[in-house]
Amino acid sequence: MSVYPPRRQRPISRAHRARRRSDWNLLIRASSLAIALAITFILILSAMPRAPKTAQAQPTAPTLNWTAVPLPSNEQQKKETQVPLKVSGELAGGETSKDVPQSGSGKTSVVPGTWPGRGTGKVYFYRVEVENGLPITGETAAKSIHAILNDPRGWGGKDGSVSFTRTDGQADFRIVIASPSLTDRLCAPLTTNGVSNCRNGSNVVLNAHRWIGGAKMWFNKGKTLTDYRIYEVSHETGHWLGNGHLFCPKPGGLAPVMQQQSSDGGDNLGCIPNGWAHP
Repeated sequence: MSVYPPRRQRPISRAHRARRRSDWNLLIRASSLAIALAITFILILSAMPRAPKTAQAQPTAPTLNWTAVPLPSNEQQKKETQVPLKVSGELAGGETSKDVPQSGSGKTSVVPGTWPGRGTGKVYFYRVEVENGLPITGETAAKSIHAILNDPRGWGGKDGSVSFTRTDGQADFRIVIASPSLTDRLCAPLTTNGVSNCRNGSNVVLNAHRWIGGAKMWFNKGKTLTDYRIYEVSHETGHWLGNGHLFCPKPGGLAPVMQQQSSDGGDNLGCIPNGWAHP
C-alpha cells in the first residue's frame, strides 16, 4: 500500500483578500444605506400631517310616541280641596226639579272625582251613583253626602276613628240615588214600596222620592229637608257598617240614628228626630 503525504493548501493571494474585503465593505455600505433610507422614510411619514378622523355619527335618540295627560286645572284643584268635611247650613241636594219620575232609565252614572275623608283612622271608600234621567246634579248631591259622612257628628266621631273617601273606581260600598222603580229592584227582596230607602249588600240606596221630598214626620217636628237627608244617609250607611235597628230609649229624647224615622203614617216616633250617630 502506497502512502501519500497530505496536500498543502494553496496560500491566498493578497489580491484575493483585497477583493473579499472590498465585497464585505460594499455589503455593509448597502445595508447601512437601506437602513438609513428606511429611517428617513419613517421620519418623513411621521412628519406628514395626518388626515382627520372621520366623525362617527352619534346614535339618534328613539322617537317616543306618547300622549301627554293634562294636569288638573287650577280651578279643578281648588274645587277638590274645598270639599266640606262637615255640614254647615242647608245642604243642596242637586235637584233641578221637584217632580220625581216613577221610573228613570234603570242605569246609573258614577259621579266622577275623588275626595279625601277626615281623620286618620279606618278609611272606607265609597262612590256615588245617580240614575240617568233623574232631575239631580250628581256632583252637588255627592258633595252633600260627603259632608254628612265625614262630619264629626257622624260615624267617624270627633276623634276621626273612621273616615269616608269618595272615589269613582273600586269602592267598599256604593250610594245610589235611584227612582222609586229602580229602588224597589235594587232593594229586593226587601220591601220598599217605591218610597223607602234601604241597604242591600254593598248598596246604600236612596230613593229619589225621599232625597228630594223628605218625610212629612220630620217636617211636622219642625225639621228641615237637610235634617232628613242627614238621617237617610247616616241611617242606611249605619246598616252597611253592621248596625241594626234600635228603638226610642226615652220618650222626648233624641232618637238614635238607627231608629226607623221615615214613616209618614203619623207622629208615633216617641223621640225627637235625629240623623247623627254622635249628636
